Amino acid sequence: MSSFTQAHAFIAYDGRASSVLGKAHWRNIQTFRYYIGDVGSDEWVDVLAGNLSDGASVPFPVNAFIPAWGSYSQNVLLHDHLCNTYEKTVRINGVETKVNITRAEIDAIFHESMCVSNVEKWRRDLIMAGINTYRVVTRPKRPKYDAMRVYLEKSFNPADFKITA
Repeated sequence: MSSFTQAHAFIAYDGRASSVLGKAHWRNIQTFRYYIGDVGSDEWVDVLAGNLSDGASVPFPVNAFIPAWGSYSQNVLLHDHLCNTYEKTVRINGVETKVNITRAEIDAIFHESMCVSNVEKWRRDLIMAGINTYRVVTRPKRPKYDAMRVYLEKSFNPADFKITA
């Protein structure tokens, strides 16, 4: 079964990024890896420390059941990262290679990760219904790119944030 390299995500609210980007954003404080398919597989995604996320983007009134952050926070960070890159890493003949993936593959990885994290089935199903509807209606084909978000992610200073248990 797939796995994360840490049990849960460490996130912190980023007031500066929130102000600049115009809505609440949190930072991933510690890099983590998600193995796709099986633990230690030759396919994975690294979500780097400093990545920004606005949490689960869920419309009203569904957000009463699926708030921006919850037991699925690490999964949301993974999905946001994938939507911003459309890439996974694959070991091919011993060489780590970035490989482009589709939005459908991104959403399948997200679903798999929620299963691994034991997100409740009803919550997973509701989240995936929203994601699948979004994908069918908007047909996204390439990564979301926001130059300011990228700048803020690259300017991440771990000393500005502390991890609290």
